[in-house]
Amino acid sequence: MKSISDTTPVSAITIPGTHDSSSLYGGPLIQCQVWTLEKQLNVGIRYFDMHAGLWLPSHQQMYARNSHWKLWKLIKFDEILQIIFNFLDAHGSETVLLKVTLHGPLKKNVGKLMNESIKKFKNRIWTAWSVPNMQQARGKIVFLRSKTYPVGTLNHKSFFFEHNKLENVEDKIKSIKSHLCNDYIVQTGKAAETHRSPKTIAKKINKRLYDFVKHHKKSSSNQGCLGVLSMDFPGADVIKEIIQIPPCKCGRGGGIGQNHNQENSKTTTTTQGSQAISRI
Repeated sequence: MKSISDTTPVSAITIPGTHDSSSLYGGPLIQCQVWTLEKQLNVGIRYFDMHAGLWLPSHQQMYARNSHWKLWKLIKFDEILQIIFNFLDAHGSETVLLKVTLHGPLKKNVGKLMNESIKKFKNRIWTAWSVPNMQQARGKIVFLRSKTYPVGTLNHKSFFFEHNKLENVEDKIKSIKSHLCNDYIVQTGKAAETHRSPKTIAKKINKRLYDFVKHHKKSSSNQGCLGVLSMDFPGADVIKEIIQIPPCKCGRGGGIGQNHNQENSKTTTTTQGSQAISRI
């Protein structure tokens, strides 16, 4: 992200991400990823879809689990934040988007613990509802609000996928393009299926996404206006293609997002590392 202009809104960047990002276990009907969070960051993933909750009322720490909320994951949520911050310390020109869904009957308690975690890192996490630009986002985690934890930047589904096929994407981009500079971040992911494994679906979806991105880069009049592309079992080839997409030309001059609070506008700068995949 080093080559992206500081004034570019994060919403105008096409960002590779993972769905159910920490779902590394659980068997073929549940597992969605094979790479650890560290590996995902190093190959270019910049959006995480996380699920958190409490198993027992006596627990004082949130744990990450899969979206099915069936299997325990032995990782505390604060450890996930630290993994991301360790990466950002080494790659200060980058930003990482994070969307968190809360689970279980103790959501109120989980929300309080989440607020406490954010407070500990308040200078390194963007929690405003408005879209930050790259200057404001570099070196930080940008929270995207979810239905169960409405803290962070506004975001909406793109509905590019219909029945696991990319349908009428150019027309859909035209309908949302005016919002991509300042209003909200667009997110694309596949629909869940209960009778087929995520890996089986991902083989087809990721191939279609790869072919689409290659074609989009060559021929689209709305190049770059794709937002977050969230995947199961992504390969390095599709991640590379997504990273190489230039930012969207929104028609508003790619201006700075509006209504940012002062606390979130501070920028943390660290040294750019050599292992991260950079946009070219």
